[in-house]
Amino acid sequence: MIVFFALALRLFELGERVFHHDESIHSSFTLKLLEQGEYSYNPAYHGPFLYHSTAAVFHFLGITDATARLIPVFFGVATILLLFLLKKELGKSGVLWSMFLLAFSPSMVYFSRFFRNDMIIVFCTLAAVVGAFRYLDNVHSLRRFPYLLLTASSLALAVTAKENAYVIILIFGAYAGMGLLYWIYSDWKREKQSLQKTLLRKVSTLLPFLPEILLSGAVAIFIIMFFYTSLFRNEISLFSIVERAFNHWMAMHRMERIGGPFYYYIPILLRYELPIVIFGLAGFSYFPKSKRENASFFFFLCYWAFSSLLLYSYLQEKVPWLIVHIVLPFGILAGAYLGETFPRKPESIPQEQELPEEQAFFKGDRSSLTGSTSFRKKHSRKVLNLTAGILALSLLISLGQCISVNYYRSMDPAELMTYTQASPDIRELMEKIEGFDRRPETLRLYVVDPNKLYWPLPWYLRDYEKAGYTSKPPSSSKYEAIIVPSSYDMYREISAEEYSSYNFTLRPGRDFTLYYKKKLEASG
Repeated sequence: MIVFFALALRLFELGERVFHHDESIHSSFTLKLLEQGEYSYNPAYHGPFLYHSTAAVFHFLGITDATARLIPVFFGVATILLLFLLKKELGKSGVLWSMFLLAFSPSMVYFSRFFRNDMIIVFCTLAAVVGAFRYLDNVHSLRRFPYLLLTASSLALAVTAKENAYVIILIFGAYAGMGLLYWIYSDWKREKQSLQKTLLRKVSTLLPFLPEILLSGAVAIFIIMFFYTSLFRNEISLFSIVERAFNHWMAMHRMERIGGPFYYYIPILLRYELPIVIFGLAGFSYFPKSKRENASFFFFLCYWAFSSLLLYSYLQEKVPWLIVHIVLPFGILAGAYLGETFPRKPESIPQEQELPEEQAFFKGDRSSLTGSTSFRKKHSRKVLNLTAGILALSLLISLGQCISVNYYRSMDPAELMTYTQASPDIRELMEKIEGFDRRPETLRLYVVDPNKLYWPLPWYLRDYEKAGYTSKPPSSSKYEAIIVPSSYDMYREISAEEYSSYNFTLRPGRDFTLYYKKKLEASG
């Protein structure tokens, strides 16, 4: 049922919101790949997987705003389904709560309906985590290899999607490295042997796993090269891929192209993801202290959540779609905590048992919990009731935000989620142009902007074969319609008796005017 509602939320009125300028650029690249077979990696526009997969969707389902967004929808829903594979760690209740929180998360829904690469990365990140823990769970069984393959393939697919895959590899790699060092150090201290002997013994322990590690690495490289070479049609080296990605995005970070304060993501989290923030922080406080069978998983989960928040807060590319990479681990952490607090089959609280102090949202004097048996039982129920009340209120706020930002205010510049979102005026503009007495292939139309910031217009005007895009108005007036910034007074160059005008907003702070010959409208 949760998956059904998640799918419905992501598909409902999928093509209603006007394309963001990034979406229109991605779609234009996809169309070029589909029609001309051309693709060349440019790190500014991320990896090839989104373009190749969406080209297949365009081929089979047609070219529309809605079909362009189907790949993010698919990976957004698939992420929720993946949580089933963490049932051993989270428990049934923890899985269901995690699924619920991520299914109805305002940011997860919004960017699952957005033609970007981030939901692919979210899916691959979770798939890599699932594969790693299932591999460790079966490390002494031959069933382990498919899980190692899942982890390697997921990380490879992430690399083909977007460059923040390297951030995720850094987070996971650092954790694995620290775990390996601790494994060696703990044995060295316990057995009191020389470090050299300990290292040799550990190497001999790992040697039987080397073939499957190498094979998984080869599969990962194959996946990366398959997409970056555009199905082996282009020549590019693995080193060149990584070098170009790092050079470009480190330069963007240093110049603070889209900079912002360290706390940039905090207001977004508090505004849209209140239950995930509250119960994620509660889980962050509770799980490291609890002694449980899957303590290592929850320690990793806390590390992953904290590292993601820290790294994305540090990097000077502050954009709202990166919030999903923070929401994912915190959402699972919150779901796990709620699974502990509200299990599917709640057990009655015995008189001798008090609720763990960490499950309260405020910390009082522990001695206050050590009074009479009846007081402890009463206090525990009060804490549960308070927790349930906070949960209900925060969920109502978050669900309201989810509906508002995705269906009513998805193009409102006041929303923190709608960064430089294109204006709904573009729909009216296209209705006016499509109403002209000219076929798309014959209308002589120019779009002018000195900074060439006219996207998403080229996407919506893609069928107008004679449309031109320039940084200044053409010297001759051999056009029937022209779109220019509103600051331009075109009536100095054209006749007000011959042309009419229509003002519209392209995106916040970008006002344009369409000048068109009156005869186009009069004869339409």
